[in-house]
Amino acid sequence: MAGHNRFSKGSEWRKWDLHVHTPASVLENKFGDDWDEYVKILFKKAIEYEIRAIGITDYFLPEGYKILKEQYLNDPAKMASIFSFEEIEKINKIAVFVNIEFRLTKLIIGKNNDLAWNRKVNYHVILSDELEIDLIYSEFVSQIQISFDSATGSQAEKRPLTKSNLENLGRRLIDEHPPFSKSGTPLFVGMMNASVDEEDLIRLLKGNSQLKDKFLLGLPADEDLSDVHWNSQGHSLRKNLIKQAHFIFSSNKGTINFLLGGGDKDRQIREFGSVKPCLWGSDAHDFDKLYLPDGERHTWIKADLTFEGLRQVVYDPISRVRIQDSSPQQKSSYQTIEKVRFVDPSDKIFSSEWQYVNPDLTTIIGGKSSGKSLLLYYIAKAVNSVEVAEKIVLAKATSYKDLVGVDFEVQWSNGEISKLSEPTDSKPITYIPQLYINHLAEEDGREQLNELVKSILWQNEDYKIFSKVQEKLIHDLNAEIDKQVSKIFELRGKFAELGTDLAGFGTRLSIEEEIKSLTSTIQLLREKSGFTPEQERVFLRLTRRKKTFESREAAIKSAVLCSDQVLDSVSVRSASMMTSFRDAIVADVDMSPDSTFLNGLFDSLNAHVLDSLKDFESEVKHRMSNKPKLIQVLKAKIAAVDVELLPLMQKVKDQSELDLCNNKLRAEELKLKAVAEIESKRNALKLEGGQVRGELHDKFKELVNKYKEYASEVEKPEYQPEEGIRIYAEVGFAGEKFSEFTKLFDGRGNLSNLVGALVDVKGDYQFDVEHYSDWIVDVDKRLLRPNADIPARRKGVSESDVTRRLFSDCLYIGYVVRYREDEIAKMSPGKRGLVLLNLILHLSNASHPILIDQPEDNLDNRTIYDQLNCFIRERKAKRQIIMVTHNANLVVAADSECIVVANQAGQQANLENEKFKFEYCSGSLELSYEDLMLSGMLKRKGIRQHVCEILEGGVIAFKERELKYGFRT
Repeated sequence: MAGHNRFSKGSEWRKWDLHVHTPASVLENKFGDDWDEYVKILFKKAIEYEIRAIGITDYFLPEGYKILKEQYLNDPAKMASIFSFEEIEKINKIAVFVNIEFRLTKLIIGKNNDLAWNRKVNYHVILSDELEIDLIYSEFVSQIQISFDSATGSQAEKRPLTKSNLENLGRRLIDEHPPFSKSGTPLFVGMMNASVDEEDLIRLLKGNSQLKDKFLLGLPADEDLSDVHWNSQGHSLRKNLIKQAHFIFSSNKGTINFLLGGGDKDRQIREFGSVKPCLWGSDAHDFDKLYLPDGERHTWIKADLTFEGLRQVVYDPISRVRIQDSSPQQKSSYQTIEKVRFVDPSDKIFSSEWQYVNPDLTTIIGGKSSGKSLLLYYIAKAVNSVEVAEKIVLAKATSYKDLVGVDFEVQWSNGEISKLSEPTDSKPITYIPQLYINHLAEEDGREQLNELVKSILWQNEDYKIFSKVQEKLIHDLNAEIDKQVSKIFELRGKFAELGTDLAGFGTRLSIEEEIKSLTSTIQLLREKSGFTPEQERVFLRLTRRKKTFESREAAIKSAVLCSDQVLDSVSVRSASMMTSFRDAIVADVDMSPDSTFLNGLFDSLNAHVLDSLKDFESEVKHRMSNKPKLIQVLKAKIAAVDVELLPLMQKVKDQSELDLCNNKLRAEELKLKAVAEIESKRNALKLEGGQVRGELHDKFKELVNKYKEYASEVEKPEYQPEEGIRIYAEVGFAGEKFSEFTKLFDGRGNLSNLVGALVDVKGDYQFDVEHYSDWIVDVDKRLLRPNADIPARRKGVSESDVTRRLFSDCLYIGYVVRYREDEIAKMSPGKRGLVLLNLILHLSNASHPILIDQPEDNLDNRTIYDQLNCFIRERKAKRQIIMVTHNANLVVAADSECIVVANQAGQQANLENEKFKFEYCSGSLELSYEDLMLSGMLKRKGIRQHVCEILEGGVIAFKERELKYGFRT
């Protein structure tokens, strides 16, 4: 172990085949007797199929393993005669274990008429590759007894399991039963009939200190154990065999699920002693079958290529082994970090060697001030400095000082490199510094908590679509409300202007009285003139006709003036209209405003609009083209009427007075007409203003309803994260924002007179979403009521300011998290942190790495063991987690694939480093060794020893892990 790579990734998924026979498998050998050919194909195919561990299997005697080790693997010259240098390098990285296949004294009985089903139980013993072959023979194989012969009334004669005794047994059986001579050699017959007692095997293995903890027992299961008829006489026999086995040789999905508990792990442990892993192999007896298991269901084990690595499938059968065609490691290479390093030109503070991390869970451990949080911080900062800065501020945590002259590099699995010195080239990560989770649970962390919950809900595509649509509707409604307010005060401005104009004319009643007086005066003047009745009729007809022509002339002149104003306005506003129109469209579409395609569409739209405006201008000019001619015609007609009136007008005795009265009358009639038009416009504006204000009220009520719909949608079961955690949404009220409205009024006034039920007697806001829109509408009506007993507006505050603030959006969607019916705000800090961390880890669709610094803060060990480590185990399968921790359960019980051990020189006595101020080493949980002759405290021990020494409760954590699935050493 001293040569272990102290910068390894830890436990990795690799393809294992633990059931490969050799030419020494007497009972069935189709390889032939050419061992050179066998070894050549054995390893060349292993390289080709990427097999990283092989179980060399033979019946009763590990003869094939002995030949392979002694005559080939331990003979460099022999290996060099068969393989190239590159091939030998790859072969040396393949783990080779011995797998001895026994026949037990117990029989499996099948159909009465099919004796082929009446066969002995196969039993596999896999031994550690660290055991010498001679020790395996002397301490185990030769100690096994086989039944040799029996006599009436006597115990069966037993002899040691040796090749010669097997041959002698075969010869005796052939002599006693000549048909056996057709079966094969004496050794074949002896092996075919030999059997051992599994109790003897276990006694030998466990009773020998050199073999204890160096073996695994495997039991083949050809049938689906979930479909076996367990209510039979063979129940106890079958169950005890399964209980004794460390693993089952099977790829049957029903059997795998059955042995893992089928959803009820505790029941499985109670009935079968432990949860059992299933392994599978090719059971190859010929070259064509080599490494090609049935159904191409390969065994993938996540562990070091050591016997201790293999033993992890027993301790953690659920997460350490898979039987499938492709690798279980399916994370995208651009979303996992492969290795990291400090780049220190001084070569004193940090080593510039790469430190590997695992694509699943990497835990960083170490004593106080050992550099573990430092390493995590710089990994995060090199990848995304903005994320780190924001989280540090939110968590109110202390930031590390910049490293002077030192850079930091992060290499991703696809080869890309992120550097501390290149902060603009960032990639997505989630960084959770110490105290950040505490911050989320506090009031000032509510906004970040809302964003977190929203991102979780957005993992559901249906909710994401609904949310985007709803937010767009809310945005558009707010824009419409703002337009309605603007329109109200635009109408008010016009109404006020008309009022000013009206005041210049005087009142309608005074004008009408003046017209009546002038009409009477004119009548008297005409009567004095001696008009005959016929002349009077002619005079009245001509004057009415003249008024008609003058009125038509005025109307045409007004239309001409309006047309000119419209064309001028269109010319001035067309550019700003197109800009506003374009901006609105850009906001509605999912494409960059710099898009060539989108700009092409805008160019086309602009051309069409300009063409339409030109057509409109031409049409207006065409419609006005005959108006000057009409005006001239009317002027001529007025002049003609004047000619006819002239003789009658000359009869008026007081012509000058009559002219003056007529002029005054015409002026007053024009004033009355203008007043009528102004009043009509004011009435229309007043009506329109009422309609616009009503629409404003309706839009605001619709806005509140959209928020209520938003909140209701969240409660649907399909959006909830998982059992135990429930997310609710409520429409929240931003009191500080609403106070911007109340601050527009004199604070000495009675606020309740202004906002009514929105405040209590103390002046505190009492928000109720069901009545909120009605309350706001009531406030608006109260503001319009004359002589209302409300506080006065502050100096310089306009009615427009007041209305705009009143109808501003003071609502938001606030998320409420409940865990087992307890609201998160009312939980203890520890429980709250647990739930929040679970929510963060629940971001399954967010597949970028998550870096967490001490998530166990405020949690007791039992909570960590029972719940937090389960959350982490579940999430690490979908996204890479790199975590600093002081808690053994988050390392051991969470089955950390890679443990990075940190140490800073000078912090503790007798914990010196090899060379640098800060040093790191890494490996898997199964890496266990001690070598005090090595330099540097990190190199001298394996990861298991570091975990046990550094982390409180480390030894207990390993024991609990081994007991978790019912395993007893």
